[in-house]
Amino acid sequence: MKLFTKYTRVNLFATIVIFLLSITTFYFAIRFILLDQVDSDLRIEQREIETYVKEHNTLPEPIPVKDQKISYAPSGDEFHKKKFSTITIKGEKDSFRVLQFGITVSKNNYLATVAKSLEGTDDLANSILFISLATILLIMGTSLIINRVLLKRLWRPFYSSLDILKNFRVDKKQSLNFPATQIDEFAFMNQTIQKTTNQAQQEYSLLKEFTENASHEMQTPLAIIRSKLDLLIQDENLSEGQSKTMQSAYSAIEKLSRLNQSLLLLAKIENNQFAETTTIDLKQKIEEKVDAFHELWKNQNISVSSSLANATASLNSELTDILLNNLLSNATRHNFSNGCIKIVLKEKTLEISNSSKEKELNSQQMFLRFFSQDKKSRYNGLGLSIIKQICDVSGFSIRYLFTGNEHRFILSW
Repeated sequence: MKLFTKYTRVNLFATIVIFLLSITTFYFAIRFILLDQVDSDLRIEQREIETYVKEHNTLPEPIPVKDQKISYAPSGDEFHKKKFSTITIKGEKDSFRVLQFGITVSKNNYLATVAKSLEGTDDLANSILFISLATILLIMGTSLIINRVLLKRLWRPFYSSLDILKNFRVDKKQSLNFPATQIDEFAFMNQTIQKTTNQAQQEYSLLKEFTENASHEMQTPLAIIRSKLDLLIQDENLSEGQSKTMQSAYSAIEKLSRLNQSLLLLAKIENNQFAETTTIDLKQKIEEKVDAFHELWKNQNISVSSSLANATASLNSELTDILLNNLLSNATRHNFSNGCIKIVLKEKTLEISNSSKEKELNSQQMFLRFFSQDKKSRYNGLGLSIIKQICDVSGFSIRYLFTGNEHRFILSW
């Protein structure tokens, strides 16, 4: 949900609640004031009746008036308290406000009732309520329109900066040119982003340079050591023990070289140095890899079955090769003679499974660097980490299943 939409909803909800409470309070306040005015009129009528009785010692004749009714009823007891009430009189559609009070004429007690119609009062209260409601709705509508237009204009620099930032790439030497804004907060945000992105570009350049230098500088001495060991191994004067020592050293150098290459590859992937993507025909790529691995599988007596549908994905070409090579190498390395490998490609998924005598992998740790269930393994434990890293940067998800002595890796995009 957008911030503007969230703010509008909260603001509208709060406004409606406040206005409803205000309207309700205003209505009852107006009704109370109007009833108090009617009660005041009834008290005036009471005083006029009492004055008339004092002067003439008789009850005044009730004068028929449209919105007022006066009546007297004999009362056995003297009525000391006056009583206000609102009633509905039979035959009348409007309610009446009634005042009852006691009065004594020639030592005879009477209960006087003065009733005044509330038709005008109710009409006035309803008219005031309607006008207030219409005014409030007009204010709300106007406020909503103004807020919508005004807030969109106020937030326009933010969205402009966001659009510029979306196209920013740390591996490209590009500067961010934000539009000028008179809003201090947005100007400060743009300055902070500008400073942060410049710093990120500098750090990226230094890290990229270090990675490239490390790759070159480490491979050179490793190649020299390897060539020297080759010469020593070929020396016919070596004893059997010395030969085994040289073979062990040579294997360690090979492992160190692979470790160096794998770590540098991971660093390049994490630094987004394979950002260029293109549409890859996965079926064609897999067929090429199957042909490349054919001789190896044949020598190890591993049978391969494949079901390849047409499928494409937006990937970096170099990373695609590394991903498929690692998946197929992993399926081959952890297989056995007379084992099998299955490759199933669908429109949005790729599954590669292999038979194995090894137990199920730990799904919580298998993609961690240097993870290996067999501590004596001659491999560096980075293959699955590289696969996971490539999937992450490519927008793929990867799942691992173990069923019927088969390790299954399923990629989805």
